[in-house]
Amino acid sequence: MSKTYERSDKFIIGCQAIGGKSVTRISEESGMSRQYVYEQKSQVEAYAETLNDAKPEAATLEIDKALLERTILSLALDCSASTEGIQRFIQSVYKTPVSIGTISGVLKKGAKKR
Repeated sequence: MSKTYERSDKFIIGCQAIGGKSVTRISEESGMSRQYVYEQKSQVEAYAETLNDAKPEAATLEIDKALLERTILSLALDCSASTEGIQRFIQSVYKTPVSIGTISGVLKKGAKKR
């Protein structure tokens, strides 16, 4: 009668094989046949390929003009950020390019409202 393994054990074995650990060594340590280790490696590789097309489960945020302007003003007034710092922040956090001219325009418009 063949031994049954937990899914997590099979996944770990496949990951070890992908990571370069010797299949013979994995087989000896786990008690699985070399063929079974190769099967687990193949299944983990196939699973990993599906992750390339997976969409992140994180919430998305729509960046509209009003949010962009509030962010620019908040960074300038509350954080004393430079225009270049504001530009880097928006690019790195919102993944949205914004020009220095746009930032300057928002700051000038904000200054007129004060």
